[in-house]
Amino acid sequence: MSLPAPGIPKRIAIVAPTLAGVLRDRANLIRALRARGHLVLVVAASHLAGEVATLHHLGGEHRNFDPQPAGMALFANRKVVQALRDILSAWKAETVIVSGERLASLAATAARKAGAQRIVTIAGGLGFDGDEARARVASAYRRAVKLSAAVVVHNADDARVLKAVLAPAAHIVVTPGDGVDLDAFAVAPLPGPEGPIVFLMIVNPDCRAAIEAYTQAAREMTVGGVAARFELATDREMAQDTTLLTVEGVTFHGRAADPAALLAATHVAVHLSADDGSPAALKQALAVGRPVLTLDVPGCREMVDERVNGCLVPPGDGAALMAALASFVVHRDLLPAESRAARAKAVAAFGVHAVLDPVVAAIEG
Repeated sequence: MSLPAPGIPKRIAIVAPTLAGVLRDRANLIRALRARGHLVLVVAASHLAGEVATLHHLGGEHRNFDPQPAGMALFANRKVVQALRDILSAWKAETVIVSGERLASLAATAARKAGAQRIVTIAGGLGFDGDEARARVASAYRRAVKLSAAVVVHNADDARVLKAVLAPAAHIVVTPGDGVDLDAFAVAPLPGPEGPIVFLMIVNPDCRAAIEAYTQAAREMTVGGVAARFELATDREMAQDTTLLTVEGVTFHGRAADPAALLAATHVAVHLSADDGSPAALKQALAVGRPVLTLDVPGCREMVDERVNGCLVPPGDGAALMAALASFVVHRDLLPAESRAARAKAVAAFGVHAVLDPVVAAIEG
């Protein structure tokens, strides 16, 4: 779709648990809103000057708050609603975008109390632990969805569960996350044929299970003499267990300040979590022209045409993960074709403008 010409600029606030998450998953959305003349405020927890500076570079303002104040749940929730209402009222927010499994409903309540004219919920991801567990996550959005004019989800499976659990009257937009900037993540030639295959996982530091699965596979394959190199990029300061970042056979890069450059030096991108319902790291890898190895779960499986631009493995299956990693080494000659298919997939399905146009339209109303 093509958006109409920009109308009257609006004051749009985004409420989220952390500023780091907003910068990772909503940076393209902020750019799109600012390009259409809207003022953007991000209300999210952050104590890092670098994060705030990055947001300012995108053209957004920031207000801090504590999403998990001390005290009994009822009183803590009241504190969150009051703090958000005060911030949104003082800034005169006209439209409020809410997200976060626990936070979304509190933020939507605060937005209504602050007099916001339009509320939009982004249900970023319902997980992959089966429909019963996913339904419990969906139910946490009940109040937010009830107050919202539109709900954004990032894959069709999440939309199905949300509809079944909440039967929302709001308009539902299904779109793969924030898309990917095909210019910022331009196609890059594969590293030369000499030397080992290089695998790279760029991962959120709180994804302990993903880091553990990757480093365990890397350790075993290194001991087994497989001709491969394993690289990992995540924020050491925020990682829950830094011992996982010092595993034999794994090169640790710290936070991925320039993911495009890391991907350019890689043969295959690995992603073993389903963060935000449509992982940004996967779309970025595809755009650079890197085949991907990821989980056969909602939000990830949509990225992969099996054995064309990558492959899927069941979550929690270490043997399948190692077999998939080894297959890229054995069939190294297929990498150029997989690289071309990866870029083609990104161009066809995940370009930022096509992905975000329906989201911006829902926000603008």
